[in-house]
Amino acid sequence: EYRHQAVLYAQGVHIAVEWFAKQRYDQLTCNVLVTIAYKGIKPISIDGHLQIIRLCRLDRPDMSYNLFETAPPDWFINKDILTRAIEAWEQLDDKNQHLLNAICFEGDFFKRFCTGPSSVGHHHSYLNGNLEHTLEVVTFISDNIARYQTANLELALIYGWLHDIGKADEYQPCKTGGREFKLTPSAYLHGHKLNGLHLVLKAQAKHVPLYPEKTFDHLRHLLEPHPNLTTPDTRKPQMLEHLIVQQADAASAAANIYAAAHSPGRSFGLGPKHSN
Repeated sequence: EYRHQAVLYAQGVHIAVEWFAKQRYDQLTCNVLVTIAYKGIKPISIDGHLQIIRLCRLDRPDMSYNLFETAPPDWFINKDILTRAIEAWEQLDDKNQHLLNAICFEGDFFKRFCTGPSSVGHHHSYLNGNLEHTLEVVTFISDNIARYQTANLELALIYGWLHDIGKADEYQPCKTGGREFKLTPSAYLHGHKLNGLHLVLKAQAKHVPLYPEKTFDHLRHLLEPHPNLTTPDTRKPQMLEHLIVQQADAASAAANIYAAAHSPGRSFGLGPKHSN
């Protein structure tokens, strides 16, 4: 048996571990979720080292873990964003916790969602910008939903979480032209609305097949792009939750731009020049 000693980083805590393995386990890659196979029925610590057999790659998402408690703090410039994300995830009900976990389960998508910007040169155009914007939208919803007696809180919250989820695949680092980010090929072809809808549909079909059909149909309607001009093959938004999230979206974007242009002693300011 091979015997190893190392430090395991789990949910913000460093844990000294000692594990035993008969062969290499090559399925573990960067940024994947794992579970611990203990050496024995119960966890045992010897000389301050947790005794384990191996780390096993998690093969499917569920709602038993808070997605953001698995995020390394060094992904975040402002650690308060991570704390707010952990708290906001807890506001979702079981089916929507499962759905959000499923969408962010594959590959490096979760890291891109946490670290990416919300635009190239408009609002929240910096690292962690898209998650910060998403949390502002979710907070706006939870703070104001009581004003709308017929609105569905859980539907509005998950729509708030997912309205810009496609932006995780929208931008890539840019080394020319003095810009930090540029659009990806997928963004040029489809845009973040269609890309986001595709991600949600794929995750639900693969990992959350028991998501209530009627509710998912409503969520799909909210996530579909709605052109300003009505043509025979398009539909205008038909749900109150769409209006609520669009108000939150606009307020978050505008507040970010005005905050960047604010000068001490003035209650107003002109937004910075940008390409959009």
